[in-house]
Amino acid sequence: MPVATESAPESTQTRLRTAGIGAVSGLGAALLGYLVTYLTTSETIENSTASQILEALGSGLPTWKVVGWVFLNTHGVVTKFPGLFGTTSTANLVEQFEAFSVLLYAVPVLALVGAGVAVAVARGASTVKSGAVAGATTVVGYLPVAVAAILLFAVTLGDGAARPDPVTSILLAGLVYPLTLGTAGGALAAALR
Repeated sequence: MPVATESAPESTQTRLRTAGIGAVSGLGAALLGYLVTYLTTSETIENSTASQILEALGSGLPTWKVVGWVFLNTHGVVTKFPGLFGTTSTANLVEQFEAFSVLLYAVPVLALVGAGVAVAVARGASTVKSGAVAGATTVVGYLPVAVAAILLFAVTLGDGAARPDPVTSILLAGLVYPLTLGTAGGALAAALR
């Protein structure tokens, strides 16, 4: 009996360590993904006609926020814009503007698969299942970024605000992407061991 009692806290401690590594890896993946998106799109955004018109009218869009929209668009998250009489419209800037390369869709995929690999390697996952479980913990760091992005990337336009769609930001960017891709990365790392 004493052996069983001692192994239970180790198991909990191991899970907590894995979740901590997953949180750091998920956060790192989100920050890296945003940084790569910023470096590849900020100049295009700053030189866009829409940005120049808004700046001339005194209501320029902060480039870093528009980059946030583009980053979330690569996860399938649309950006909501206020319209007339309380209406809203949505857009995916990567899909709707040729200025942005479709290769941007690979940014969160590569970042999250890499994060899943990092967690599995750090935890020494020896089976595909343990690697997958370790990789799935990237959601612990990625989800809070997706939630924070709803507020961070909001821009007041007239009486409304343009911002990432809250539902798809949480569900797609915050849950589906890190769970799917982090799991795949962790499983792949363990399978290749």
